[in-house]
Amino acid sequence: MKKIIATLIIAATCILPVLAQTTESVSTLTTTSFEVNGLKVIFKPTVKEVISVRMYYRGGNTNYPAGQAGIENFALKATTECGVKKYGANTFKDMADNYNINIGGSSTYDYGNISLNCVAKYFDLGWDLFSRAVTEPSFEAGEVELLKAKLLAAIGSSATNPDDRIEKLAMKGAFEGTPYAYDPDGTEEAVSALNADALRAYYYKLLNKKRMFLVVAGKITREQLEQKVKAAFANLPEAPYQPAAYQAPQWEGQKILAEKRDIATNYLNAMMNAPVMSSPDYVPFRMGINGLSGVLFSQLRTKYNLSYAPGAYSVMQQMPYAMMYVSTTNPKEAAKIMLNCIDRIKNSTLTNAGLRDMKSGYITSNYMKQQSSEAVTGNLGTAEVMGDYMYAERMPDLINNVTPAQINQALNKYIKGLRWSYLGTEKDAVGLLQD
Repeated sequence: MKKIIATLIIAATCILPVLAQTTESVSTLTTTSFEVNGLKVIFKPTVKEVISVRMYYRGGNTNYPAGQAGIENFALKATTECGVKKYGANTFKDMADNYNINIGGSSTYDYGNISLNCVAKYFDLGWDLFSRAVTEPSFEAGEVELLKAKLLAAIGSSATNPDDRIEKLAMKGAFEGTPYAYDPDGTEEAVSALNADALRAYYYKLLNKKRMFLVVAGKITREQLEQKVKAAFANLPEAPYQPAAYQAPQWEGQKILAEKRDIATNYLNAMMNAPVMSSPDYVPFRMGINGLSGVLFSQLRTKYNLSYAPGAYSVMQQMPYAMMYVSTTNPKEAAKIMLNCIDRIKNSTLTNAGLRDMKSGYITSNYMKQQSSEAVTGNLGTAEVMGDYMYAERMPDLINNVTPAQINQALNKYIKGLRWSYLGTEKDAVGLLQD
């Protein structure tokens, strides 16, 4: 743990002066929010030549039943890969490739989005492709079938990848009975049943400005942006939209969902409850999980040599969670040490000096992740889905205000139970959580 913190201090010392120089010129460029013809727009002007645009669609997995898992992800990908009314699929792709315009769509547990990233010089063309993908996708039948083949191949590949499989196993076990229990990428059965007509019907039902919002970051003025939004999205359909009510499961005690697989290294995860982004516990808890990750690394790799890359992280969703993970040939011993690490960090309190060191590294990491326009629109959009885009803007101040007591209180408040998932050999699974 001390070595990790020392590394973060060095990184902060070296990087923060540079960050100060690069962010100084944009410090007065405030993120704002406004509406254009009823569509919410979140805008972050920057001096960066790359402009990032994302159209968000709220709801994610709550928009469809488990039997249609993958339909939204498929539909949003198809908007940019299967043609629009003005341009066929091949013409659309050629125009994007010729000018290095990155455009695509996807969906996850809480939201979907169609994104655009391009240099300011070619933004007019990029915007034309992006806005047409949003408003007039054509879902060419032949292209839909080609895309389906790619998605099915990715689903099959993910099932054989231990890292991917253990993550999906964890979600299935911990969130049973909720929309998070099924994979937004879908299953082979569900995706195989979809065709161009099904995607078209689904997407045009999804296309509703009441469930949509736009996030833009880059070298463009508000006036220019408003003109483009008015011209492109004036005729977006509008219908009543009621966001889903989420009821996160509260995990008590320990349970495990195991899947036997004959692999050389076993995979073990443990999921725990976490606060929502709007909670005052959010930042203290995340910093505590960051500390837990360091303790796990110190114990499981450095001290006991049981794993190459153990750690922990927190995931911000409508039903948030934290996860600690390990890959090891001795999962029973690793599980004992993981539990000891949790007890250790819950029952200890950082010194003020230690917290200062952690904050330096944490803020440095936060700024580094904000260096691209794409990262800015991603963070602002996720925060807006969680309740307010300003959460992302206030993050450095929130980090600076955290106290050691708040971290300790947050960890003890939310880590009450664990939902384990295990992928590995049957012999190593016996008695995994006993003794």
